Amino acid sequence: MPMWNLSQDFKSDKILYKVKPINMSQMETNGSRREFLKRTGLASGGLIVGLNFLESCVGEIVQNNTFPNLEPLQVLENGFDSIGAIEITDFLQIRPDGHIFLNLTKYEMGQGVSTGLSSILAEELEADWEKIHVRYIKSSVSESDTTGGSTSTLLHWDLLRRAGAFTKLLLIDAAAKQWTVYKDQCYAENGYVHQHGSNLKLGYGELVGSIVVPKDYRTLFAEVPLKYKSNFKLIGKNLKSKIIPDIVTGKHPFSIDVRLPKMKYAAVLRCPVFKGQLINFDSTEALNISGVEQIVPIKLDTSDNIRDGIAVIANSTWAAFQGKLALKAKWDLGVNAGVEHGKFVADCYKKLTIDEGTETLSIGKFDESEADEFISHSYEFPYQHHACMEPLNATSHFKGDSCEMWVGTQSADKIITNIEKHLGIPKERIKINCHPSGGGFGLRYSSEYALESMVVSKAAGGELVKMCYSREDDIKFDHLNPFELNKHRIGLKNGKPLSWELKSVMANWGGVLGWMYYNIPKLSASQIMVEGFTQVGAWRSVMANAEGFSTECFIDEVAHELNRDPLEFRLSLLPRNAMVDFKHSYKCNISRLRGALELVAKRGHWGKTMSKSSGQGIAVYPYMHGNGYGATVAEVAIVNDMIKVTKVTTAIDCGLVVNPDQVKQQAEGGVVWALSAIFYGGTEYIDGVVERSNFHDNKVLRIDETPEIEVHICQNDEPQPWGVGEVAGPPTYAAVCNAIYAATGKRVRKLPIARTYSQL
Repeated sequence: MPMWNLSQDFKSDKILYKVKPINMSQMETNGSRREFLKRTGLASGGLIVGLNFLESCVGEIVQNNTFPNLEPLQVLENGFDSIGAIEITDFLQIRPDGHIFLNLTKYEMGQGVSTGLSSILAEELEADWEKIHVRYIKSSVSESDTTGGSTSTLLHWDLLRRAGAFTKLLLIDAAAKQWTVYKDQCYAENGYVHQHGSNLKLGYGELVGSIVVPKDYRTLFAEVPLKYKSNFKLIGKNLKSKIIPDIVTGKHPFSIDVRLPKMKYAAVLRCPVFKGQLINFDSTEALNISGVEQIVPIKLDTSDNIRDGIAVIANSTWAAFQGKLALKAKWDLGVNAGVEHGKFVADCYKKLTIDEGTETLSIGKFDESEADEFISHSYEFPYQHHACMEPLNATSHFKGDSCEMWVGTQSADKIITNIEKHLGIPKERIKINCHPSGGGFGLRYSSEYALESMVVSKAAGGELVKMCYSREDDIKFDHLNPFELNKHRIGLKNGKPLSWELKSVMANWGGVLGWMYYNIPKLSASQIMVEGFTQVGAWRSVMANAEGFSTECFIDEVAHELNRDPLEFRLSLLPRNAMVDFKHSYKCNISRLRGALELVAKRGHWGKTMSKSSGQGIAVYPYMHGNGYGATVAEVAIVNDMIKVTKVTTAIDCGLVVNPDQVKQQAEGGVVWALSAIFYGGTEYIDGVVERSNFHDNKVLRIDETPEIEVHICQNDEPQPWGVGEVAGPPTYAAVCNAIYAATGKRVRKLPIARTYSQL
């Protein structure tokens, strides 16, 4: 194919391409659009941009990631096919009728990432929003994108903008060639390329077959001009969801709905105690259940996180569940058989007293004689269940030297790594079909349930098997948020904070955050690890929940001890323009943190006169995985001896806002998440067995219990979006508990709490 010869006049056959300068106020780039166009060469033909090119252009943003092999879903079509679609990049396709497909490389679990990422792409592409559609991916490589830490939007911001802008310019070039006009006589808008001064226009679908990527496209993509945010048409607007119509019409492709030819169904009877072992079992009655076909033991000696079990293979989920109930098994329950939750917690308090722990933070040397007063309190945050609406499930086909899986997962790469490690299948021969799910909250970042499904398929002789947890399984064998016990101690000199110490006891999970954001001269943190008696995993906001709860309850207690207003005291310790390095993902911007606190105090009417038996509480917390900041004012009243949260006002700083409505939804969800944990969270163990089993005894907040929730978004000059999904929860725990103190005079240092005031 002929390319432009950039050393001569810009001629290609009979078509003259003349580059003219444009108004640079419409562009934002390190170089000029003129320089970009000078280096662009085009010819007719198909268009495919390889993934390695995208990686090289966005540098650190997608460093060490590769995108999965993308194919249409084989099951549960989402209402659109991609027949005839031309692949523009590994995640962008345009169909001849102008419909555009974003192949989603981030996991959709209800948080709306599909809508947010679509709008970023559509903005620079100048696409018709109604013609943007989301498809889900197949992953055949171990480096596929993971989803967690509120990082999906911030990590794809630059990538998707550049992909959209690059594709838009290719389409403009193709139209200019067809019309034999200068390229700057053309512009893109709403899915068409138009010609200035005429009624001529060509749809994107009409153009995609006549464009080709120039040889030096790698460099060109990195230098593609981008819009100023003042010119955004979609970003910053409340766009309707891309997935809700499919959810309400039953087209959304949840993995639990997978149906494949010759597929069998499996249910697993698991050892009720973590790390227990199967001795033997009697399957006589189970095999008499209509539809039950096989009974196979499940044992994976090389993994500590898959329980011994017995899999029932049947021709329906119902038959598999009934067969599981009919099994008779004998277990060696092991070292955790005698565990009582109360004794475990008591042992943790003892360790907090006698164990020095491992130092994780030390700023400034402290001599206790320097302080004339100490204040110290401990705060307990329990194990927590996920309780997603869609129970865990995965459909697996073990084929000996290869395998395939259909699953809802936040981390396909972890699944592939575990299959390769435990079953010996090379990662290149492992295919993961990724589906959205009905909730994730960090649970689906774990990979053990998926590995277990593949082990079941192997044990069943290579049958294609869909393994599904019952609701009871989902709760009893959950990978719980780790238990954490935090002791804070502050040293005072003449009423001013001189030192702050944090000591944490944590079960089966390393790495105390130690996000000590208040300006106190001498700071230290240490951690004591204890052997827990259950599986643990990520849980929305993870350790920030326990540490946000304890830190912000403690600073509130100190303020009251010093007769200081809790807001004024916090602000006195948050100097403007300061940056604090937690040695984490991002430096903590104290101005942004303070801004969220000031905004919520204003919008939440901090300090207003409250009626008798009611009160306000305030809290603030940075979520540094995603560089987001949240602050909360909660209002609590005692009504008929019941503790009632009447209003929660939240301020969120998540940088540049892609979709305000989604930010508010995420914040509202975070508030409800925290309130459920405050009143109904935790878990109980007797003889090492989880006592909870379903929503009747593992309650979540109901509609009639939900307070008025008001969300305000901080305005700032941040150049990109930051994380939002896990920002609202951590300050909500403390704000509510501080409000309970204001209403009752009783401090809350342990969750969950009783709903009745007399039991508080």
